[in-house]
Amino acid sequence: MSPSQKTVFEYPTGLSGIPYASYLQIEKYSYDEAQKKVQDSQNDALGSLQNSRLADLVEGGVNAVANVYGSGESKETRNQRKVEQALADDSFGVAGTGNVFGFGRDKVSLADADDDTEVFVNGKKTTIGALKKEKERLAQLNAKGLMATMCHLPLPNEFQYKYGADWNNEFKLGTLALAADDALRAGGIMALGAGLGAAKDYAVNFLTGDKNNKPKNDPISKKMKRIESMITSSAQGAGAAVDPMKVNSELSPKNIAGLAGLAPNENSIQFFQRMQGRDFSFRFELAARNKVESDLIIEVIEWFKRGMHPGSSNGKGSAVMLTFPDVFVLEPMFMPVDETVDSTGQRKLEVAEEPIQHPMMPKTKICALTSLTVNTTPMSAINTIFDGSIPLVTVELTFDETTALTRMDMEGARTRINNGVDKGFVAASNMANHPDIGY
Repeated sequence: MSPSQKTVFEYPTGLSGIPYASYLQIEKYSYDEAQKKVQDSQNDALGSLQNSRLADLVEGGVNAVANVYGSGESKETRNQRKVEQALADDSFGVAGTGNVFGFGRDKVSLADADDDTEVFVNGKKTTIGALKKEKERLAQLNAKGLMATMCHLPLPNEFQYKYGADWNNEFKLGTLALAADDALRAGGIMALGAGLGAAKDYAVNFLTGDKNNKPKNDPISKKMKRIESMITSSAQGAGAAVDPMKVNSELSPKNIAGLAGLAPNENSIQFFQRMQGRDFSFRFELAARNKVESDLIIEVIEWFKRGMHPGSSNGKGSAVMLTFPDVFVLEPMFMPVDETVDSTGQRKLEVAEEPIQHPMMPKTKICALTSLTVNTTPMSAINTIFDGSIPLVTVELTFDETTALTRMDMEGARTRINNGVDKGFVAASNMANHPDIGY
């Protein structure tokens, strides 16, 4: 990888190599890339879907919909992708060589040919000079970090995380709880109520002609309908007379019991429903000591800003279908130091080859960046230096985890058994160093 291809942002530069340093590693993925590289290692529904054949069917359906609505890869995007691939291979067919179909052309690289040399890329004639300019343009994008996949930032002054569980699946047993306390009494009450209801229905059905095959329009049926209408009207009239201003409450057994200082016991039970998704909020204070760090701060902000917004596979802002924004995985890191004593008794500190996941801070599953706030006046006043850059900027980021955790994420999905002895749960496979706090 050339020095111009920056794959990791670090503020300040060299942060990950400082002994005993604690910092936040933020890794960015395109949504499709996250499905292939991250979700398949997750012990949840997303991981199961990614590891199944259903994922292939879903991908095929998505591509079909995208093509129908004009959001498939455009010709310009496809051509640009092939140019970038040719630049990566650094081997081009020289124009004017080979047969009429282009086979057997002499090959040449950017470093070995003059700028005026004509070559073919993707079936089109161009020059080595034009390809060099395109390669320089792509190198500048990489140098700005816009193609970077990871960012290291110092841990903020405040780092809080919390877990929430919803137990609001409420089941009300109500007066049926009487059956648990006194089954015979509850059965008697229900039998009495059932008998009264049955007697009422029998009397109404008999008088209105539903029994003994009486015709619906016989005089008795008509009389019963008139009586029913009179009773309804009388009840409405009585209610209007005692409550003309509509200020009274319903005269119900519940309210009557309330007059005596009694309230019905709902006998409710709370059942577990789901885990709440975690969210992480960070406030970073980015101070520039020179022009290089000032440019780095701008690039870091641009990196998050671009990753937060959706795109379109055909590169048009008016596209009907948008691609998902990038997603992130957050992992607090720690740089351990190995302490040794030499033959003279002097202590010697050596930085470990690689950092580890911080033993007391959790990592995350896939997260979406839901809020980005940049404050260029954190001291309530605008301050710029000689080149117009701002020496102190605060950036507030909020990430929402896209899937909920289960105990298996902390403990593993199976037990480890060796020689018939159960040695406990296997740590989750995507933990770097099995820290005390995994998620």
